[in-house]
Amino acid sequence: MDKISFTGIKNVSHFAERFKSCEDFFTEESWLNAELTGKDLHRFQRAMKRSNLDKKDYINPLKDNFLNVNTYSMPDEAAIAVNNNLLEVNDETLPMFTELARITRKIFNKKDSKFVCDDKYLNSDYFNKSLFIDKEIDDLTSTEFHMPENAKNGAKKINNVIQRIMERYFQE
Repeated sequence: MDKISFTGIKNVSHFAERFKSCEDFFTEESWLNAELTGKDLHRFQRAMKRSNLDKKDYINPLKDNFLNVNTYSMPDEAAIAVNNNLLEVNDETLPMFTELARITRKIFNKKDSKFVCDDKYLNSDYFNKSLFIDKEIDDLTSTEFHMPENAKNGAKKINNVIQRIMERYFQE
């Protein structure tokens, strides 16, 4: 049997944590991790270059073709980090925000049958480290984070945070 070459976005995982702050409102933190290949990887790299971001600061330190996005959100404030580095919104970084919105939109619109978690990834050391980069989790928990519905819902939430950050920037 011939192997099929897959390009696009694969090996997606998501985790969110919601907690009540001391001021009676909720704060949510989300993590999304995805492997980018083919045109998706090229578009991400091009957006990083167009945003004048230092590649060494915004490339995943464990696997350079993976994207790790972390958002922090509360009613009047939101922030986003790419591969553990805060991404400030300004005129220069708008291409990166646009690309992150495109990637998350592509993930949450993906049909469950199109979600790919390949065996090489599932059996790698990276599988348990991919979501948090600096903290390893067990196989069962990691598997739950990779379920299509979880990844799609998480990508939608992160996309909403990205949109909110961009809307506030354009209103200023």
